[in-house]
Amino acid sequence: MRKEPIYLSDLSARAARPAAKEYAIPDNRLSGFALRVQPTGTKSWVLRLKVDGTAKRVTLGNTQTMSAEEARARAHQLLAAHTPLDIALLAADDKPAIKLNVLAQRFLKAKRQVWKPTTLKAVQIYLNSSILPALGGHAINRLTTADVAEWFHTYSTTSPGGANQALSHLRSMLKFARETGILPPDTPDPSKPIRRNTRRARGRLLNAGQLAKLGVWLEAPPIRWLDMADAIRLILLTGCRSGEIARLTWAEVGSDRLSLSATKTGKRDVILSRPAIEILDRRKQGVMSEFVFPHPASRARPITSIDAAWRAIRTQVGLPEDIRLHDLRHTYASHAIMIGESLNMTGKLLGHRRPKTTEIYSHIDAQHLAKAADRVGDLISNWLG
Repeated sequence: MRKEPIYLSDLSARAARPAAKEYAIPDNRLSGFALRVQPTGTKSWVLRLKVDGTAKRVTLGNTQTMSAEEARARAHQLLAAHTPLDIALLAADDKPAIKLNVLAQRFLKAKRQVWKPTTLKAVQIYLNSSILPALGGHAINRLTTADVAEWFHTYSTTSPGGANQALSHLRSMLKFARETGILPPDTPDPSKPIRRNTRRARGRLLNAGQLAKLGVWLEAPPIRWLDMADAIRLILLTGCRSGEIARLTWAEVGSDRLSLSATKTGKRDVILSRPAIEILDRRKQGVMSEFVFPHPASRARPITSIDAAWRAIRTQVGLPEDIRLHDLRHTYASHAIMIGESLNMTGKLLGHRRPKTTEIYSHIDAQHLAKAADRVGDLISNWLG
């Protein structure tokens, strides 16, 4: 018997109760890591992995003598040690190519024309703090899967999410090397066998009742929140990031779309719905600033942030404290999926480049699930006559 995955800790180990049969509780972050509970009450940390192509279960230690974090670190070490055979990028008799730290400089230089400064800065932080100290001195055609695995699993012991992000940046740089001719286009990626740490969905979906409460407030906000109310509506109606709305200029507003000049993923168009167009048309009357939402102290610059206002508004509306401003974007995406739009189409609405990115937005409202169950039940009942 296997239970639902949870984040394994010393507390969850103590809370686990023996059953008539042995069972395992899998970890929701590290694939293969689990807590094994025997009918006798003995509890141990285990890891499922492949050794020379054969699936095995390795006992890491008893919960009485090994903490959860010690077991997790040991699991990462074993995963790194038993990574699939090294993938060398080029034949051994080929000359070493440029080093990874040189590739990183070329990569960032090319992306300066595409990415926002904040995105470049974030990537630079991952490079300087993790990727380059561990792998920067390696020639990119001598980088092996074992090199990447050792770095990735060591990083994962302290920051699973950070390790995932850094691995994505490493893969992007190696892809850039193949696309620009620094490496042959058919060169295998040594990071390909590495499996990312399991991600937990961070976002919250505002359900129908919460959206209704927010809608009541948006219909008649206090005078000092009028601009913020419009900004929040636009985030909900377009799925844009809050910063994209806060910095929006009239030059980027077209008759049926926003042509955003600087987003997290570069330039992109956002198709406008009729309610969004109505908000923008109303705000354009008597406009005296280049910004759709100018700063109250100076119309020459945009509002600095909507987040601070959102925290106050969220309290007034009576929404849970863990609902972030970014969850309005989650809500837009999730409801798009729930009305039948594909992940691919929803990703295009959000400006995602990878379908995997859109998957984390596919929350399902309980009310929507109930209606779906009714529809399926009615259909089958009709079939049964």
